[in-house]
Amino acid sequence: MRIIFLIPWHRRQYDQSGLTHLMAKWIATRPADKCLLLASPISSKLIPASFIRPLSRMGFYFPFLRSFLIRQQLSSLRPDLVITELGSRLTPKINQLIWISQPLLPTASTQALQQISAAKKIIFTSVLLLDQYKKQQYLLPGNVSIVPPVLAPVYEVQSLRTPSLYIKIVGQIPGEVALINLLKAYSLFKRRQQSELQLIFSQEVATLFPAFISKLNSYKYKSTVEINPVYTAEQDAYQEAGAYALLTLDTMDQLDFHYRKASHLQIPLLALPGKEVGGRTPVEQLAEQLMRIYKDESYRKQLVVTQQSLFLLIDNQIAFNQFLEVAECC
Repeated sequence: MRIIFLIPWHRRQYDQSGLTHLMAKWIATRPADKCLLLASPISSKLIPASFIRPLSRMGFYFPFLRSFLIRQQLSSLRPDLVITELGSRLTPKINQLIWISQPLLPTASTQALQQISAAKKIIFTSVLLLDQYKKQQYLLPGNVSIVPPVLAPVYEVQSLRTPSLYIKIVGQIPGEVALINLLKAYSLFKRRQQSELQLIFSQEVATLFPAFISKLNSYKYKSTVEINPVYTAEQDAYQEAGAYALLTLDTMDQLDFHYRKASHLQIPLLALPGKEVGGRTPVEQLAEQLMRIYKDESYRKQLVVTQQSLFLLIDNQIAFNQFLEVAECC
């Protein structure tokens, strides 16, 4: 069986995608299948280079060419099944399974809606997410399944650890504004709470946001902010497993997947809010979250329990088997 995992051009940090984790599990569990990852030409710590075929750079600079370029590549590869997320319009002739782990905005593009309606099967990562799509009255295919996100095998072997005083930033970075807002919230936290709690960013932040790194050099609390050069998937998973908390800066990007990972590691996931609530800005809200989990250990543990209830602590292999059962019926 020839499987293509397709990650659209907009996702440049694709090791932060649940779809990449799913592929890592797939190639480890089913080596006889011929799997390829179509994604931006960036190296991956989770997927060996021999399994990756880069999308054309022209698609990044000329969005109107993307559909043509993808069809051209898929035509030469002739896959039995394409597993992808929203963001890639494929022809109805291509057997595609869409993996959905994030909300679709009310202002969703026509391309995204056409992709949903053209898919033979869709997998949602939670009941709550499926309900949201139904409430927005999107036209879904008849074959819709719910399967929790699957983690890469490297996360299955992580043992529980005593948390260290650092917060690891995970997930897609939506832009420099989100990074600046994080530093503002962290500054509020540091002024109110004399703490050694650190922030740890991945090396990708330095690559994708060099202007932010320049500003970081003059940041007051620079000594407790680290750009960490993690070189392997094992090091990345080990670091996340030892964090005091994980933090995502984009609440619209695969939140189910990040909750699943945090729940598996039994640490809380925090998120930079997307809007003002009760007169408090996103910066103020995040600063309050940081102070509360730092000062109140019982609250920190309760966050973990609440997260785990979302996925009922389902075993990673069971989740993969559920996904595989749906995929093999395509």
